[in-house]
Amino acid sequence: MNTKLWFVVLSSLLLGACASGPAYRAAPEADDYGYRDTQLTADRYRVSFAGDYGTARETVENFALFRAADVAINHGAERFRINSRETSPVTSTYGGGPSTSIGYGWGYPFWGTSIGYSTGGSSRTRYETVLEIQIGDEVPDQGAEVYDANELKRNLSAAVAAGEQR
Repeated sequence: MNTKLWFVVLSSLLLGACASGPAYRAAPEADDYGYRDTQLTADRYRVSFAGDYGTARETVENFALFRAADVAINHGAERFRINSRETSPVTSTYGGGPSTSIGYGWGYPFWGTSIGYSTGGSSRTRYETVLEIQIGDEVPDQGAEVYDANELKRNLSAAVAAGEQR
């Protein structure tokens, strides 16, 4: 009996690990979670990170900053400037509106009828951060919204590697 219990526990853990992917990753599809970046001009990029349901807003913002640092470094820049940033909640509602039901049943020694009404539906919220960044010679050494890409990656790498989810 002990062996069966361990098998069930191990199987559940493995299935749970398969069901959730890494938090910091490229978004495989348009509405999926992860990062995306688009080159807008020679020195400007749009960088976004969409969190999965349950990922904290601060984590989503940190992952977007981490990706911005990656983009800067990958293009030979030591620093970047954020020209605009926006974090928005994305709410999904499911389960439809109101519903009614009528039922009856019997079983010795009882029988009965019932009428039910449900307002139904529930919602979940996740967050998405969109940054427009600038890299290159026009970015000053210091200033408002100017980040050292390597320092930022060093400071956030532990949180990103841990896949901070909550």
